Amino acid sequence: MVIKNLTVEFPGHGNPIRAVDRVDLEIKKGERVVLVGETGSGKSVLLLSLLRLLPASARTTGEVLYKGKNLLRMSEDELCRIRGQELAYIPQGTGSALNPVLTVGIQVAEPLMVHLGFKKGPALEKAVSLLGQLGIPEARKRAFEYPHQYSGGMKQRALVAMGVVAEPEILLADEPTKGVDWEKREEILNLFQSLTGKTILTVTHDLWFAEKFAQKVAVMYAAQIVEVAPQVEFFRQPLHPYAQALLAALPSRGLQPLAGYAPEHSRYHEPGCRFRKRCSRAFHRCQEEPPLFEHNGRWVRCWLCAG
Repeated sequence: MVIKNLTVEFPGHGNPIRAVDRVDLEIKKGERVVLVGETGSGKSVLLLSLLRLLPASARTTGEVLYKGKNLLRMSEDELCRIRGQELAYIPQGTGSALNPVLTVGIQVAEPLMVHLGFKKGPALEKAVSLLGQLGIPEARKRAFEYPHQYSGGMKQRALVAMGVVAEPEILLADEPTKGVDWEKREEILNLFQSLTGKTILTVTHDLWFAEKFAQKVAVMYAAQIVEVAPQVEFFRQPLHPYAQALLAALPSRGLQPLAGYAPEHSRYHEPGCRFRKRCSRAFHRCQEEPPLFEHNGRWVRCWLCAG
């Protein structure tokens, strides 16, 4: 999947609110890409825009290329055939996306019946098998239970089962560790690591998960991508001052909190680097907006990396 110049805007009082701003990103086949950033940076909006799951009021421009076709230009019928079968979405949370009045097994089996033409019986059998593979105890019994009978970790496993049951080519996962305790984070990490060979784009504010899971890390700040780097290089030496501040704020790296706040969405149209007012290394050129520079095989939106 190749994302080119992707922009998402919502109606606002006066100027539109730009939640995603001219994003470029490539996810290669079999690659695990993690998009990190603080709350409100636009990560989840970006993810939903790839499958056109945003409200009708959203205005999305740019290109999302999958097998050479722009998903943003496809008809709804074409996109419905791809969603769930080739591109699957795993929502954030511990099960609020599950239907409370349907058994979990039926919900896991549904993509097989809708997209692959399975009959109910065989679809349920495959759902039971997959739930067992993903660590649901007594899967045959549990498949006929309802979401309220599942623990938070089991609900997350059920959501992953729903995403992977039709064997999609790309998985899009939104904040898989959000709102769970440390033990559950370990379980969820192990669960995602078990999805070998899958192409996965996940968004998170959890840098621990990103370091353990990602092959490539992209950093989002104030609706823009500010750095893209291989996981090892990123966690060894991030280049963008915001990425450096993110890591410095970790307890394991000194617990140095980043002062200030990201600019309001209504001020994104103002010139200059959006991080400059929080940046200790800002200089006169930061009054201009930097492009994404290629720097030793990485991409960085910072004048310090120009040339």
